Amino acid sequence: MRFPLRLQYDLFLYIAKQRLAGKKHYPLVLMLEPLHACNLACAGCGRIVEYEDTYYEKMALDECFESIDECGAPIVSICGGEPLIYKPYAELIQGCFDRGKHVQLCTNAILLDRFMEKVAPHPNLTIQVHLDGMRETHDRSVCQEGVFDQVIPQMKRAVERGYRVSTNTTIFRDTSDAELEELFTMLDGMGVHGFLITPGYAYEVLGNDIYMAKSEVHRRFERIRKIAQRHKVLSTPLYLRFLTGERELLCSPWANVTRNPRGWKGPCYLITDSHHRTYRELLENTDWEFFRQRRDKRCENCKLHSGFEASAAEQVTRSFSDALEFGRWVLR
Repeated sequence: MRFPLRLQYDLFLYIAKQRLAGKKHYPLVLMLEPLHACNLACAGCGRIVEYEDTYYEKMALDECFESIDECGAPIVSICGGEPLIYKPYAELIQGCFDRGKHVQLCTNAILLDRFMEKVAPHPNLTIQVHLDGMRETHDRSVCQEGVFDQVIPQMKRAVERGYRVSTNTTIFRDTSDAELEELFTMLDGMGVHGFLITPGYAYEVLGNDIYMAKSEVHRRFERIRKIAQRHKVLSTPLYLRFLTGERELLCSPWANVTRNPRGWKGPCYLITDSHHRTYRELLENTDWEFFRQRRDKRCENCKLHSGFEASAAEQVTRSFSDALEFGRWVLR
């Protein structure tokens, strides 16, 4: 099964409660960035450029808990920056468990051995490792040699010790299909629980040419979808059809909200127009329908899962054929 039963049950119950309450815009995932500092400087990361002036600022632990409680999302994605250089990460994760939250720890895995000394495996914990390819590609992506050889053994040890480990792979213009097949085959052999894939998004603050335009995404993912059918890819069938251009989805920017040291980032994880003091301010002061319909030109090439997987999940609840396909995919 691709996702833990408890996670599926809690999500279903949460969504049902929101709908019964008549809510249209509600979060599924809180992207909690307690800091933006990192032990890498990846080529595709916009955070280290966008937040250069506040790079070393950190959220206090109490601020993190207040944000978790205020937002109410059932899933907390602890990211950054590199969350494992946030000193009280063990207390933060335990606080999430105490609140019944599911935690996705988004990490480059350089400090994973040290993490395993502090935090035990938990049914509500997934360690999601950023891994953009095999050795040469990944090290080039993170702009540092030796990282791939450093993190793969730590991932193996985490799987052996009973942690749920998944990966997040960004597909760039020069990512080859053969390398993806090789990567997923290797990770399957290690016992990694699943692989999230998404096309890279061209941050406004970056000037490199590593990203695909929308037409390129469609062509590439027609081939990548075939690879996904042979491996434990966590991107849903409907989202993959959206990436090929076969289906169209509106964006759901309110489903993955971001809290960082500067406040609640709006309107979405990728675009920064302002930072709000409270979650309520973000909710009430954002024109969600404008961004849902992608009328902002900055949304033109974006197909990132943070905006569209929630839309795919919403569609599954409204279509019997999509629900049937989704059910088979979850169980396969």
